[in-house]
Amino acid sequence: MEAPLPAMSFRTRPFTDRCDRIRRRGDHALIGVSTNNSYFSAERLTVLVHWAQEHFRAVDIVCADLHIDTVLCAEGGDPGDVGRRSRRRVTDVRRRIRKAVHAASSDGPQPGDHLLSDFQDNPAYQRLRADIDKALREDREFANACRDMIRLHLLGKPQAVGDTNAAISSVGDDPADAVESEQVRAGLQYLGSELPFFVDTPSILGVPSSVSCYHMFTPILGPLRLRKTGLRAADNQAFLAVTPADVPTNPCHTGRPEDTGSSAPGRPGGFVQDDPAPRDRHAARPTHGQPGGERD
Repeated sequence: MEAPLPAMSFRTRPFTDRCDRIRRRGDHALIGVSTNNSYFSAERLTVLVHWAQEHFRAVDIVCADLHIDTVLCAEGGDPGDVGRRSRRRVTDVRRRIRKAVHAASSDGPQPGDHLLSDFQDNPAYQRLRADIDKALREDREFANACRDMIRLHLLGKPQAVGDTNAAISSVGDDPADAVESEQVRAGLQYLGSELPFFVDTPSILGVPSSVSCYHMFTPILGPLRLRKTGLRAADNQAFLAVTPADVPTNPCHTGRPEDTGSSAPGRPGGFVQDDPAPRDRHAARPTHGQPGGERD
């Protein structure tokens, strides 16, 4: 007999109105899991998978397994040991993911279980990665947002509110500056491998539309979703913050992002709402194609 699921409900916050419309379509949910984030316990992943099965007709989980060793080296890890540590991290996270997949509801869509490295030969992934590398070189707003994300999530150095578009400090005589710059460079390799799924999951996985489900919004969402020029997320790519209902919402994270302007910082935004009614998982899948002509 299967163990009963822990009681848990979720609060959802679409990043923009377009994201909310895509969420309501219920085509596909993507759950991205990093190896250095204790948020994704086996229990929480299991309940999150059940929630996704109730609201979407397809669910995929992707474990970010690329360039972990690069980041560990930049953090001062022993080059002879980082490979073993990287593999151990991935093994631990995959064990949690597989436990959640094994405990998935038999009445819902079977969740896909992937490594990020599984997609390196995927033509859509390769095309998106080339676009991202070009944007990192030439698109200052996007590159700065990526650095902000690295500082926040990898280095644990969030910037002050109102300073999310500031570039990383230039390297001076302080050795700490050089160390941080090396860590950011390593972080860009790690983040760059994840970004194709932020830009266009539907083209990689062949789904009509997709909702990236994470427990917070990140700085890169501003450039990808709110501006009208530069590298942007596909029209059928949505972002949804999904957090346990018993976790207090940070007051700084509840304001709607601005829908116009090319310098939107991408700080967490969106309106808090209750979960919608579960999607009919047995309804016919929509045909492929991107919605066009809509405002975010």
